[in-house]
Amino acid sequence: MKRILSLLLTTVLATGLLAGCGAAKSDDHLARIKEAGKITIATEGVWAPFTYHDPDTNELVGFDVEVAAAIAEKLGVTAEFKEVAFDGGLTGVSTGTFDMMANGVDVTQERSNTFDFTEAYAYDHAVVVTLASNTDITSFDDLKGRTTANSAGSTYEAMGIEYGAAVSNVDTIGETMTLVLNGTVDATINANTSAQDYFNTTGTTELKVAAVDPDVTKYAVPLAKGSDNDSLREAINQAIAELRAEGKLSEISIKYFGADITAE
Repeated sequence: MKRILSLLLTTVLATGLLAGCGAAKSDDHLARIKEAGKITIATEGVWAPFTYHDPDTNELVGFDVEVAAAIAEKLGVTAEFKEVAFDGGLTGVSTGTFDMMANGVDVTQERSNTFDFTEAYAYDHAVVVTLASNTDITSFDDLKGRTTANSAGSTYEAMGIEYGAAVSNVDTIGETMTLVLNGTVDATINANTSAQDYFNTTGTTELKVAAVDPDVTKYAVPLAKGSDNDSLREAINQAIAELRAEGKLSEISIKYFGADITAE
């Protein structure tokens, strides 16, 4: 009798373990997000016009903010934005603190070793910005031995280092431009869209784009690497495709850039 009970108990436990494994397998990241009813999105909030605060209302706005909110709506959940430094946002995505990041994150080979990226939703070019009076820097190669200012952990910081510049890390695009204006650094590397927005917003004529990287910058959503995010990445890709087909991506882009940067 004891042996029969023991066999029954073993069978029940084994069945329970198998059922538990099946439940864990199906309970992937997308399922957890839907169950929570929200998706946490890391963003800086200081990089206009991608993600910043409206000067009149202090509301978090921007191209990436609206695109991410539209993606969340497609997923059927609420977008919950968390404002952090750029490198902190990427780290938070990789550790699971944040579900995704929306902050003009460009796809690079190095980042692809740590993150699984969605399809691109916008395209840009990196540029070198200097004083309008500067005649010494006309290409990225001219940055060797010079000084630049950029966000910590950004591709632009990496490019500055790659081209031999001494890089100072700051938090906002305004700070980078101020450092160039007052001569603290020789240049900043940034997105052409952000540089042009800064020129238009401030009306400055003291700065210029001294060089443009011919390679296209692809902006996409980084997700923590692994099969746990396969269905989430697929769902976000579908959302991006729908937003593009509906003309919503183009509409948001024109609102913030005055041009459509969502088509390569």
